[in-house]
Amino acid sequence: MFLYNLTLQPPTAISTAVVGHFSGEKQQEIIVARQQRLEVWRANTSTGKLTIAHSEDMFCRIRGLAQFRISGGSKDYVVVGADTGALLVLEYNSREGRFERVQYHEFGRTGLRRVVAGQYVAADPRGRAVMVAAIERSKIVYIITRDSEGRVLLASPLEASRSNTVCFDVVGVDVGYENPVFAALEAAYADETEGAGAGAGAGEGEGEDKQLVYYELDLGLNHVVRKWSAAVGGTAHRLIAVPGGSDGPSGVLVCLAGAVEFRHSSSGTDAVGAALPRRAGEAAGARGAMVVASAVHRMRGAFFILVQTEAGDLFKIRVDYGDDGAVRGVAAAYFDTVAAASSLGILRAGFLFAAAAADGGSHALYQIESLGGEDENEDEKGTTFEPRAADALQCVALADEIDSISPVIRAQVLNVAGEATAQIYALAGRGARAALKIIRHGADVAEVAASELPGTARAVWAVAADQLIAVSFADATLVLRVADDAVAEAPGGAGLDTAAPTLWLHALPDGGGLLQVTPRAVRVVARGGAVAEWVPAGGRAITCGAGAGAACVVAVRGALVWLHAARGAVREAARADVGDVTCVALAGARACVAGCGDATVRLLRLGSEETEHVGVQIEHVGVLALGGAPHAIAAVRQGGAWAAYVGLRSGVLVRARVDVAGGEVGGDVRTRVVGAGPVQVCAVADGAVLAMTPQAPWLCYAQGARVRAAPLAYDALDFAAPFSDGALVCVAAGELRILALDPHAIAPVSHASIALAHTPRAFALHPASRHFAVVEAPRRPAASLLRVLNPFDGATTCLLDIGAFAVSLAAVAFGSPAAAAFDPSAAAAPDASDSTENDLFLAVGCADPPAVRLYRWADAGTALELVHVTPIEGADEGAAPHALAAFGALLAVGVGRAVCLYGLGRRRLLRKARGVVAPRAIAALQPAGPDRLLVADVRESLLLVAVAPAGSASASSAPFRVLVEDSLPRHITCMHQLDSDTVAAGDKFGNLFVVRAPPTAAVSGVGRWESVAEFHVGDIVTSLTTCELTPGSRPVLLYTTLLGGVQIAIPLPSASDRDFFRDLEAHIRKSRLLPLSGRDHLSYRSALIPVRSFVDGDLCELFFSLPDHVRESISDQMDRTQQDIFKKIDDIRSTFAF
Repeated sequence: MFLYNLTLQPPTAISTAVVGHFSGEKQQEIIVARQQRLEVWRANTSTGKLTIAHSEDMFCRIRGLAQFRISGGSKDYVVVGADTGALLVLEYNSREGRFERVQYHEFGRTGLRRVVAGQYVAADPRGRAVMVAAIERSKIVYIITRDSEGRVLLASPLEASRSNTVCFDVVGVDVGYENPVFAALEAAYADETEGAGAGAGAGEGEGEDKQLVYYELDLGLNHVVRKWSAAVGGTAHRLIAVPGGSDGPSGVLVCLAGAVEFRHSSSGTDAVGAALPRRAGEAAGARGAMVVASAVHRMRGAFFILVQTEAGDLFKIRVDYGDDGAVRGVAAAYFDTVAAASSLGILRAGFLFAAAAADGGSHALYQIESLGGEDENEDEKGTTFEPRAADALQCVALADEIDSISPVIRAQVLNVAGEATAQIYALAGRGARAALKIIRHGADVAEVAASELPGTARAVWAVAADQLIAVSFADATLVLRVADDAVAEAPGGAGLDTAAPTLWLHALPDGGGLLQVTPRAVRVVARGGAVAEWVPAGGRAITCGAGAGAACVVAVRGALVWLHAARGAVREAARADVGDVTCVALAGARACVAGCGDATVRLLRLGSEETEHVGVQIEHVGVLALGGAPHAIAAVRQGGAWAAYVGLRSGVLVRARVDVAGGEVGGDVRTRVVGAGPVQVCAVADGAVLAMTPQAPWLCYAQGARVRAAPLAYDALDFAAPFSDGALVCVAAGELRILALDPHAIAPVSHASIALAHTPRAFALHPASRHFAVVEAPRRPAASLLRVLNPFDGATTCLLDIGAFAVSLAAVAFGSPAAAAFDPSAAAAPDASDSTENDLFLAVGCADPPAVRLYRWADAGTALELVHVTPIEGADEGAAPHALAAFGALLAVGVGRAVCLYGLGRRRLLRKARGVVAPRAIAALQPAGPDRLLVADVRESLLLVAVAPAGSASASSAPFRVLVEDSLPRHITCMHQLDSDTVAAGDKFGNLFVVRAPPTAAVSGVGRWESVAEFHVGDIVTSLTTCELTPGSRPVLLYTTLLGGVQIAIPLPSASDRDFFRDLEAHIRKSRLLPLSGRDHLSYRSALIPVRSFVDGDLCELFFSLPDHVRESISDQMDRTQQDIFKKIDDIRSTFAF
């Protein structure tokens, strides 16, 4: 087995974010860290929409970010702290759409280590130095300089380490152009051997056992000194740098539980603070709220600070200071309440960015509508407040949000909706942010407007400059005009011929009017209303046409006629006999591609660049044979070259590269089945093409050197035309619709969400009713809920109070005929029934005390009713049934170290067998055959256990016998059986592995698992399953990760594919340009166990982003062309996934 690992959806959780001018333009960007990915987000200040401009895999764990700008510069740089043991400075190249490594300095070992710097990163506000610190002891300062060409340089590192000290936060203090100062929040412990315990517990009490320390970088002497320190409260946990110079008093705000206080070296040990207002009704003795995120916004000569608590409450902090810079007071006023964030950022355009916290929700962009009350002193008088609901915010308004599915608790791949591809159903979020997420292959699209049409439309055209929409019918054209957000019929048809169908319509350049192609004539309608026509000789009909600029090409009875429109007239420039032309598209001013009835695409080119001259010759320069008759064609520029998209009548979409200068069509041919019917194509904005079938529309677009295709999560479209930036006019189901579609913001998957009340633990599907049963468990000791919901409309059809804390759930069919073969007594159980519905039960494992509650499906699978409750006897103290699984006619329960088998009884479950099999505690169970059980231990990996059949001699004395165990202590989180002897599993340290039982496991003593494949994912794997993601493809291993990632492992079908991708991966590693983080890729994927039988598809796909000369070098070494490698990488993704 050899696996090719691919990411379908990168992690959606954001750990940290920074705001700055990273592209060097006036617009600000947001750089966010998503586990191992670094992304550039942009906020459209006119529409308030968030878009992801760039995303890159760093192949490391990003721990901290900071931005700085060199004095006199126009762009910001980002400093990355990661587990690479190095400091990384990156520059964003907006022109090429990629990050560029500016500086890379190693200072320690790789990995997440408490004494290796990288957890905290802080930059001097004037861009002169940067500090990178560890959780314990280590602090390193780099001086930032630049050379004669303006390139950023880092001087040798200067250490500011302090033994027996735990660091909680680091910020750069704004001291103007004096020596740079960094503030650190520290706590000392007595003995180095107690570092782990002291680090975890330091500062938990109310005593002043934390220190605020100033470290000064002496630029003259080139060393770092501990300049000043002051004791702060034990609950201090966060520092906020206060602007200095002409904007503020400098110093820092120290965040404590329920309060903030100002500290600075100039004020000595004196603190000026303010309490954060409490929520109304909150107990007086309750612990104060902790600040989890903050943002500082500078204005000319002023600033304001926003802080957010763990409950989501925003507070505006005002620092009152005099002309001498002395702070007289600090005030905190309630601002608004939004979802708790992991990071906040304020944009100069008046937006607040909030990255969703670890408990789930969406990353949001808010428009700041007010900075608080007019009389701030009045606001500050209140010590309590009533939090505002999301629909009653006063200071901010939600502008846009990007969904996050983190944290993913459980996931299943099911085709509940009966669509062409399966959907991923995931339990995500925590507490009030919990939800059932539905992940589909398809990009989101928003419907702006829709109206009924008077008949069956044949096509639709749009002219954005004139705000015109032309809907073509069988014998007429309806012309509409958009004005004041309303669509009405244009008076006089705007000069167009409304008595005939329209085959083509576009605006001529330089205000030259409109060019309309009808079966009778080609018409030019000038701005003043004058009309010029070109009519085919002999009354022949025009069958199709296309235009671009002043050029127009029409097909007339086997001939292709080239026309030129200028100065209010249209004249014939050239003519050529081509044959039966069914569709045509222009590829520039002097070339066109034509789809012909003989199942070919032909490239034709004018013999002269003077296209307006009459009598120019048309050259037949290229031909491409198709696998079927062409139905529609579009030509667009992608990646600096022309490409033709041909929709066939068979439902196949063909993309072919068009070389106009070289006279070639088909240098790089890609095919994709997009439906079961004729494919209509339409060129939309920025080189994207919309392919429409009777089943679904697909958007084909370019990302750098790569071409992607994704279906739209929308109804099937008949015709479409681009209207304006981000807008599309289309015809669907007898309606004229306007859609919002931005090709730059396309994501291959879309999310739907059904809100839950509490943190979900597990779920199961009723196969007939297609309703989900979800166990939701709030914090202990509150009782859990069992919810039955309809995934189509999100309605809850049944809600039960379990009355205990639920930890697991499993579906079981006690009365199935197959089950009776293993346990004959189950077939005669009193409550067993021949009814299919009554054969289906849900078992819920509960804790405190451990028990199994059995429910039966009712009301055609839309409700549940309790059958009985069975206490688990003999369980270890504190043990709970964390693992449940159907095992033949029985229910397998894992409680503590023991496995119990239960059958169905009248008043309770009947225990058939019990045995201790796990060394520590059972995390999961899965049947591995009629007499085998897979057991996952929380610390000791996997066990393959043989189960003695009922009635055998060993059934009562030794019902379980361990056949296979692991030699490695893996902390298992999930597992999935691939075949009778092979298992895939994930552990808590981010590893995915495949093991196989030895052939002699059943006859010899306890055997050992044989390692088949090993791969470090970098995130905790929470679910595993095998499925088919595309119709007719082979199954793949799909897994989800805690931070919202969805990935697959594809079994490579042949040895040639294995060798190709292994060579490609090795050559990219040797290029030393990737990963950008500087960490050795092989080391990262072998973080704990050496990688085996895996190829990193994400690294292979970075081949597209390499410089052209590097790609050329790699392709030469592999004895292939770049296009061959492009096609191979794209083919494996499109064949098995999306």
